[in-house]
Amino acid sequence: MTTLAAFAPRRALVDRLNPILVKEVRQALRGRYFKLMFWLTLGVATFAGLMVVASGASSDEIDALGQPFFLVMFGCMSAAVHAFTPFSAYLSTSAEWDENTHDLLVLSNLRPHQIVLGKLLSALTQALLYYSTFGPFLVFAFLLNGIDLLSISVLLVCSLVACTGLSLTGIALASLAPVKAARGILMAVFGAALVMVWGGSMGAAAEITSSPQNLRDPEGQMGVAFFLTIAIVVGGLFGAIALARFAHEEENRSTGLRLLSTGMLLLAGAWGAWLHAQFGDEEAAWGMQVGAGCVLLPAWLFFLTEPRALGRRATKHVSARRWLALLSIPFLPGDGRGVFLFLVHFVCALLGGVLALRFGATSGGFLEVVGMVSVFYAYTFVFLALPAAVASAFGVSARARLITRITIVVLVPLVTLGPALAGLLFGSRDWMELRHPLNPVWIMQKLMRPDKPFGVVIGLSGLALGVLLTFGLNAKRMTSGVIEVLAASRARREREQLARS
Repeated sequence: MTTLAAFAPRRALVDRLNPILVKEVRQALRGRYFKLMFWLTLGVATFAGLMVVASGASSDEIDALGQPFFLVMFGCMSAAVHAFTPFSAYLSTSAEWDENTHDLLVLSNLRPHQIVLGKLLSALTQALLYYSTFGPFLVFAFLLNGIDLLSISVLLVCSLVACTGLSLTGIALASLAPVKAARGILMAVFGAALVMVWGGSMGAAAEITSSPQNLRDPEGQMGVAFFLTIAIVVGGLFGAIALARFAHEEENRSTGLRLLSTGMLLLAGAWGAWLHAQFGDEEAAWGMQVGAGCVLLPAWLFFLTEPRALGRRATKHVSARRWLALLSIPFLPGDGRGVFLFLVHFVCALLGGVLALRFGATSGGFLEVVGMVSVFYAYTFVFLALPAAVASAFGVSARARLITRITIVVLVPLVTLGPALAGLLFGSRDWMELRHPLNPVWIMQKLMRPDKPFGVVIGLSGLALGVLLTFGLNAKRMTSGVIEVLAASRARREREQLARS
């Protein structure tokens, strides 16, 4: 009894720190999924390891047995931490919908970061058990020779970061689909993606263990740093999405994601500058900005189709100072303020590409960087903001916004690929090969050529008109977004003055 009484306060402290973590760990460790996958992985790893050792002991390559043994063990561990653990995080979040407890979590006293962090820590706890189990196998692989400690350390660090990012991705994807059929589709897609990640991790492990000297070269170190950056950024992006999904509708569900997306563009600018300084290629300066923009397409779609009005709790985030309120407009929720954020991102991408040239190996390529970034953002603006503005005139309910997002996701590929079918019907070879003004990739490929095809000139002219039309249709949303923020700032100043008096 004395021991139990001494343990009770510590248990209560753990529950207060993160009750979601305690609940998720208990359910996971008692559930069939973890037990089955844990013992299955361990059994396969043990059998495969014995086979490798037995086959190597009878050959002349016993001195280099560490590499194949490590690859087998790392492959089994990778399947556990890169596939089973993130999939478990997806199933855990999906169960909140199946058991009708998602709304209870949102309405509880728990903050969104507590919920997401609890589920993430639960997944990492399971991953830690796998790492602890496979630790002796990896040490044994080092003792067998054929692999160095640097390769093992780099692979383990990258593996842990990837596991964290994939777990956050699973939590976010499961939180996006309240409908069971949609969750089933996402589960199949996510499972297939995890299998591909597992295959990629095996390929990376084979490359690193066979050529460990590359980790001591600048290019190899750049590759590792680039992978870690991508994994952290993607994990942070999906983590912000999960935070928004577990927040109440009246709360500010958008500012964190907007700040994170802006930080991604700034980070892309830094990478572009570094790559341009190393290789002197202008494509590195604008390619990183275009790549970051492609990653942010779902986020922009969400921002441009948000509810127009600020929630009751979101108005509390508006500063009483007028100039601060004006500066915060792009980072506050709302579809009109999403247009302002897109313009801020365009300026960040443009400045990032130009500064990459400034601090790079060569100062040329200014027109190429400006042209490529501007064309990409112009097409994105027309493809996303134009249909969003048109749809907002017909309905602003949650169902209407969902239909708008699905329509845009379907419409954009149709606009790009549809002319290929028309070209097949009318015998236009250019259109069949996607050489038409509605294909931004073709326009960007031909943009810097001195002898531009006539279709490029038509495409750029139509693009300019499309941008003007999009601004015109979004003017009302943008104006109402500014007026609402200024009104909230003025109301807060009045409340503060009344409180002081």
